[in-house]
Amino acid sequence: MTAACANLVNEGVIRGVLGAVDCQTRAFAEAGYSSLTQASSTFQIGLTALLTIYVALVGYRMLFAAGGARLSDAPGIALKIGAILALVTSWATFQTLVFDLAAHAPGEIAQAVAAPLQAQGGSLAADPVGGLQTAYDQLTQSAAAFGKTAGPNVKAYSSPAAAAADALFAAASVLFMTTAGVIAAATLAIGVLTAVGPVFIALFLIPATRGLFVGWVRALAAAALVPALGWLVVVLMLSVLEPWLVTLAQQREAAQLDAQTAISAASLVFVFGAGQVALLLAAGVVAFGFRLRRPAAAERPAPAARTTPAPLALQPESRAQRLAFDLQRDQAAAAARLHATRLAVTAGASIPGAATPTAREAASTRPTRLGDAYRRPAVAARRAGSPA
Repeated sequence: MTAACANLVNEGVIRGVLGAVDCQTRAFAEAGYSSLTQASSTFQIGLTALLTIYVALVGYRMLFAAGGARLSDAPGIALKIGAILALVTSWATFQTLVFDLAAHAPGEIAQAVAAPLQAQGGSLAADPVGGLQTAYDQLTQSAAAFGKTAGPNVKAYSSPAAAAADALFAAASVLFMTTAGVIAAATLAIGVLTAVGPVFIALFLIPATRGLFVGWVRALAAAALVPALGWLVVVLMLSVLEPWLVTLAQQREAAQLDAQTAISAASLVFVFGAGQVALLLAAGVVAFGFRLRRPAAAERPAPAARTTPAPLALQPESRAQRLAFDLQRDQAAAAARLHATRLAVTAGASIPGAATPTAREAASTRPTRLGDAYRRPAVAARRAGSPA
């Protein structure tokens, strides 16, 4: 499809637009890349400073183990720096990995997918660019023929020939805008994005600006998907539209124009134009699905410490705790014995002939004070009222 730019003036509207855009896009992308990556450019000076700061930060993190940086991350970081330098200093590498991948690979994929349909779809589908030019010429010629039949002063709603002429003119415009126009715009976008590609590739170094690189890749992917999907629609449309165009050409030569045939052919173009717009949206959705993995441990901040309290471990009781527990247990036992003694005294006083305890026995049943169990026997006996 590529031809010398000077020889595209008289090749037709669709051939001229597609050929001129394709001819100039590669030259523009290479010129923009060269102006950015030359040794004395501001971009190269900024890239050198950026790489110096990045290497210093990575070395600091590894030296002090900041942010979870590990020595094992060094090969991956070195590989990333080497890939960036290779892409922003060599046009041959950049052209193969970026420009050719975006500009030519989708078209080759579309050609491989549409090959069976091209073999059975007729002469127009076999050569999509030539078929588009032929379809555009046939639509405009048929529209002019219907316009001559209707006359200059007949309105579209008052004559079938005038309505067919307007429909064919509109179909020719839609055919150009949704096929050659869309593909040429996508090719221009690829050229501009690849011309400024070194800037976004350099921004991949810094985590804070890595989102700009991701956006650039998404835009480039969307621009690359549009021609691939667009050429598939073109091949399918030419296969469907060719019989209608042949019929219109035969009617025009025989001077027996049928408005219904013209309106049907125009309706087919409108339907495929709507499908082309839907595929543009689909290309954007697919390209937006591009994601990057999480940054390496040397480049991401350390995760915050969890605030979930650790489960309490069962610890053995200390000596003070055991002492307090024994004191409480002795006090409770003494209170229980005193209560039982009082109940017995009350029961004995209410029964005639029952022996009542003496004052000494009653005194001996008073409650044991807190800590008596751990005193010396003489002190405990003296407090209880008995001789040691």
